[in-house]
Amino acid sequence: MSAEPLTPVAIEARLRQLITDLTRAQSALAQARDLEIEAKHAWERARRRALLSEKSPKVTRGGYTTAERDAWVDEQVTDLRFAYDRAVVTRESAQDHLRVLRDQAEIVRSLGVSVRQSYELAGAS
Repeated sequence: MSAEPLTPVAIEARLRQLITDLTRAQSALAQARDLEIEAKHAWERARRRALLSEKSPKVTRGGYTTAERDAWVDEQVTDLRFAYDRAVVTRESAQDHLRVLRDQAEIVRSLGVSVRQSYELAGAS
Protein backbone atom coordinates (compact mmCIF):
# COMPACT_ATOMS: atom_id res chain seq x y z
CA MET A 1 0.00 0.00 0.00
CA SER A 2 1.11 3.55 -0.60
CA ALA A 3 1.70 6.33 1.91
CA GLU A 4 -1.67 7.96 1.16
CA PRO A 5 -4.18 8.09 4.03
CA LEU A 6 -6.03 4.86 4.62
CA THR A 7 -9.76 4.91 4.17
CA PRO A 8 -12.27 2.08 4.24
CA VAL A 9 -12.63 2.50 0.47
CA ALA A 10 -8.85 2.23 -0.07
CA ILE A 11 -8.71 -0.86 2.15
CA GLU A 12 -11.58 -2.47 0.23
CA ALA A 13 -9.92 -1.69 -3.10
CA ARG A 14 -6.64 -3.25 -1.92
CA LEU A 15 -8.48 -6.35 -0.65
CA ARG A 16 -10.24 -6.72 -4.02
CA GLN A 17 -6.87 -6.48 -5.78
CA LEU A 18 -5.43 -9.08 -3.43
CA ILE A 19 -8.29 -11.45 -4.24
CA THR A 20 -7.36 -11.18 -7.91
CA ASP A 21 -3.66 -11.59 -7.12
CA LEU A 22 -4.36 -14.64 -4.92
CA THR A 23 -6.41 -16.28 -7.66
CA ARG A 24 -3.60 -15.73 -10.17
CA ALA A 25 -1.00 -17.00 -7.71
CA GLN A 26 -3.03 -20.15 -7.02
CA SER A 27 -3.29 -20.78 -10.75
CA ALA A 28 0.46 -20.23 -11.20
CA LEU A 29 1.17 -22.63 -8.34
CA ALA A 30 -1.05 -25.30 -9.87
CA GLN A 31 0.72 -24.90 -13.21
CA ALA A 32 4.14 -25.04 -11.51
CA ARG A 33 3.14 -28.24 -9.72
CA ASP A 34 2.05 -29.81 -13.01
CA LEU A 35 5.33 -28.84 -14.69
CA GLU A 36 7.30 -30.17 -11.73
CA ILE A 37 5.64 -33.58 -11.84
CA GLU A 38 6.09 -33.76 -15.63
CA ALA A 39 9.78 -32.95 -15.27
CA LYS A 40 10.21 -35.49 -12.49
CA HIS A 41 8.58 -38.27 -14.48
CA ALA A 42 10.60 -37.42 -17.61
CA TRP A 43 13.83 -37.55 -15.60
CA GLU A 44 12.91 -40.82 -13.86
CA ARG A 45 11.78 -42.40 -17.14
CA ALA A 46 15.05 -41.45 -18.87
CA ARG A 47 17.04 -42.69 -15.87
CA ARG A 48 15.35 -46.09 -16.05
CA ARG A 49 15.97 -46.27 -19.81
CA ALA A 50 19.65 -45.45 -19.31
CA LEU A 51 19.97 -47.97 -16.49
CA LEU A 52 18.51 -50.75 -18.64
CA SER A 53 20.35 -49.68 -21.79
CA GLU A 54 22.76 -52.09 -23.43
CA LYS A 55 25.36 -49.32 -23.22
CA SER A 56 25.02 -49.14 -19.42
CA PRO A 57 28.09 -50.53 -17.65
CA LYS A 58 27.30 -53.99 -16.31
CA VAL A 59 28.14 -54.53 -12.66
CA THR A 60 30.37 -57.56 -12.25
CA ARG A 61 32.87 -58.83 -9.75
CA GLY A 62 36.21 -57.34 -10.77
CA GLY A 63 34.43 -55.09 -13.29
CA TYR A 64 32.25 -52.03 -12.95
CA THR A 65 30.87 -51.14 -9.53
CA THR A 66 27.30 -50.02 -8.87
CA ALA A 67 28.65 -46.54 -8.09
CA GLU A 68 30.33 -46.38 -11.50
CA ARG A 69 27.18 -47.61 -13.25
CA ASP A 70 25.02 -45.11 -11.33
CA ALA A 71 27.42 -42.28 -12.19
CA TRP A 72 27.20 -43.25 -15.88
CA VAL A 73 23.40 -43.35 -15.71
CA ASP A 74 23.25 -39.97 -13.95
CA GLU A 75 25.52 -38.49 -16.61
CA GLN A 76 23.08 -39.65 -19.30
CA VAL A 77 20.16 -37.77 -17.72
CA THR A 78 21.92 -34.63 -16.43
CA ASP A 79 19.82 -32.23 -18.52
CA LEU A 80 16.55 -33.77 -17.38
CA ARG A 81 17.66 -33.69 -13.74
CA PHE A 82 18.51 -30.02 -14.13
CA ALA A 83 15.09 -29.34 -15.67
CA TYR A 84 13.44 -31.13 -12.75
CA ASP A 85 15.47 -29.14 -10.20
CA ARG A 86 14.45 -25.91 -11.97
CA ALA A 87 10.80 -27.00 -11.88
CA VAL A 88 11.09 -27.64 -8.12
CA VAL A 89 12.52 -24.15 -7.58
CA THR A 90 9.77 -22.62 -9.73
CA ARG A 91 7.08 -24.41 -7.70
CA GLU A 92 8.70 -23.34 -4.42
CA SER A 93 8.82 -19.73 -5.65
CA ALA A 94 5.14 -19.91 -6.58
CA GLN A 95 4.35 -21.22 -3.09
CA ASP A 96 6.38 -18.40 -1.52
CA HIS A 97 4.56 -15.83 -3.64
CA LEU A 98 1.17 -17.21 -2.59
CA ARG A 99 2.24 -17.13 1.07
CA VAL A 100 3.37 -13.50 0.76
CA LEU A 101 0.03 -12.53 -0.79
CA ARG A 102 -1.85 -14.27 2.01
CA ASP A 103 0.26 -12.42 4.56
CA GLN A 104 -0.44 -9.14 2.79
CA ALA A 105 -4.15 -9.88 2.80
CA GLU A 106 -4.05 -10.50 6.55
CA ILE A 107 -2.19 -7.22 7.12
CA VAL A 108 -4.64 -5.26 4.97
CA ARG A 109 -7.56 -6.93 6.76
CA SER A 110 -6.07 -5.92 10.12
CA LEU A 111 -5.50 -2.38 8.87
CA GLY A 112 -9.12 -2.34 7.73
CA VAL A 113 -10.33 -3.13 11.24
CA SER A 114 -8.13 -0.39 12.66
CA VAL A 115 -9.23 2.19 10.08
CA ARG A 116 -12.89 1.27 10.54
CA GLN A 117 -12.58 1.72 14.31
CA SER A 118 -10.87 5.08 13.83
CA TYR A 119 -13.65 6.26 11.54
CA GLU A 120 -16.28 5.08 14.01
CA LEU A 121 -14.57 6.89 16.89
CA ALA A 122 -14.36 10.07 14.81
CA GLY A 123 -18.07 9.83 14.05
CA ALA A 124 -17.62 9.28 10.35
CA SER A 125 -18.68 6.09 8.58
